[in-house]
Amino acid sequence: MENILETTKKSHKRSFSFLTFMVGFMVLILVLFAIAVIIIGYFAFTQSFTNEYTDYVYRIASSGAKEVDGDYIDTYLEHTSDEMYEIYDNIGSKTDKEDLTEEEYMAYTYVTTEDNLSQLCNNMNMAVVYVIRPSEDYQQYTSIFNCLNANSKFDKWELGHVTDSSNDYITAYKKILKGNSEGETIERINNLGAGEPHITALVPVKDSEGNVTAIICAQRNLGDLNLVRKNFIQGVGALAVILVILVIILSTRFLKRDLIDPITIISMESDRFAKEKTRVEDGTLSHSICKVNEVNNLAHSIDQMEKDTVQYIEDITVFTGEKERLGAELDLASNIQIGMLPTVEQMLSEKKGYSIYASTTPAREVGGDFFDFYMMDDTHLVILIADVSDKGVGAAFFMAIAKTLIRARAGMGGSATEIITYVDKMISERNSEGMFVTVWMAIIDLSTGHVDVCNAGHDYPAIMFGSDDYIIQKGTRHGPPVGFIPGARFIQSEFEIAPGDRIFLYTDGLNEAKRSDGERFGLDRMVTVLNAHKEESNERIIANMKDAVRLFVGSEPQFDDMTMLSFTFEEKI
Repeated sequence: MENILETTKKSHKRSFSFLTFMVGFMVLILVLFAIAVIIIGYFAFTQSFTNEYTDYVYRIASSGAKEVDGDYIDTYLEHTSDEMYEIYDNIGSKTDKEDLTEEEYMAYTYVTTEDNLSQLCNNMNMAVVYVIRPSEDYQQYTSIFNCLNANSKFDKWELGHVTDSSNDYITAYKKILKGNSEGETIERINNLGAGEPHITALVPVKDSEGNVTAIICAQRNLGDLNLVRKNFIQGVGALAVILVILVIILSTRFLKRDLIDPITIISMESDRFAKEKTRVEDGTLSHSICKVNEVNNLAHSIDQMEKDTVQYIEDITVFTGEKERLGAELDLASNIQIGMLPTVEQMLSEKKGYSIYASTTPAREVGGDFFDFYMMDDTHLVILIADVSDKGVGAAFFMAIAKTLIRARAGMGGSATEIITYVDKMISERNSEGMFVTVWMAIIDLSTGHVDVCNAGHDYPAIMFGSDDYIIQKGTRHGPPVGFIPGARFIQSEFEIAPGDRIFLYTDGLNEAKRSDGERFGLDRMVTVLNAHKEESNERIIANMKDAVRLFVGSEPQFDDMTMLSFTFEEKI
């Protein structure tokens, strides 16, 4: 043992040099990582900040468009600002709009609109909100309203003021005035002269017949962007410096004291054991190194480790490879399964006559629940939700087959019952494992509100008619699950919905979610949550339902797949 310690002292300089090299290498990696984070974060943050500003300015312009009466644009341009305010001042004590002459009412709308736009400009921190009418060749535009921020450096344009158009605005004018766009945004960063970088949103102003009579523009400066980016870079840079310093201090002290020296002694003992095939006195090695339990355990186990190392490496290599392969396959299966469902963009995009949102949360990496929605033709929408009788990979494959068969058969037309009957026949013929799937499927005529339903063993939906509360709709009769009884007969049900009515579908993973004392979430709680948020969007309804379930079950693990779909009939098409 004394020989080992002496040899360790002699080789100490080499070990510390290696440690220094490793610390330096780690610091370099951290510095490069910090630089990469700053660069990527800089551009990502700039893009995110700009997108947020763009959306904000567009919403302000849209709000302002609602304040402007497009029927009076031509009449406004026949007067000057002074004439407008002179007529308005002569209104005097008239408080009833019916007592105003047409000219007085026109002046009243102009002054109140300008006041509202000015308040909007100042309250929402816009640089300027203005309404213009481009010329027929788009090369010039005439000012109608020009509302400046109280801190603005711009000169106010009077009613009728004519200004030349810039090239980047001309294209936007064309799109809006030709009816090809409901809004445009323009970002100007460079070549501004004395001006500040800004984002401008352009929204059409329409008359009562839907014709575009003017364009409202809301402009916001991007002065805050540079300040925020500067703070971001300074913050990340300071954090990176602190991390580098901490890594240098902690890694040097820890590695030197608790790893390098003890491991060097263990390494020397391993070499000695391999040559001499003799063991030191029990406990001497660990006590000679340090008081770290893990290192002492390593020293005590050195003899057994040498004997088992080769076999262990072989076993762990096989095990690791198999685990990585299985994990990769599960990840692939999960991605494929998610890819088969409608995307968030599809669910949240503007639909003609309806809105919809759905969510599925598998109990394992992949699950057996699924939902779907698609148009069979120009007026008929299919919505469905389903629950396979098992969980995991097998259920996921069965789910994929069932979903594909339903969509393929629906593409051929027919009633919901005919579609489910066909799918049941196809599955029953080759269902050696005896799996089955419950399905609630509806074909909704968006032009009439007629709903054609086939319920194959699934839970009853919760439906809200008009402004009433959600109720569990048990009028749609049950049939057996698909694949459960070969040759089964499925029952057709029908009902009517009107604009404003909503349908909420779910799998039993929702109402049967349980907490640690065994109590289930239940349908009563589900309906209570629905009615508490019935005025909110489909997406928020599902988010609130998830929160309610999560709060109810607490730390209890999820035991079943949970899927929800919320549908709102907006209007007949």
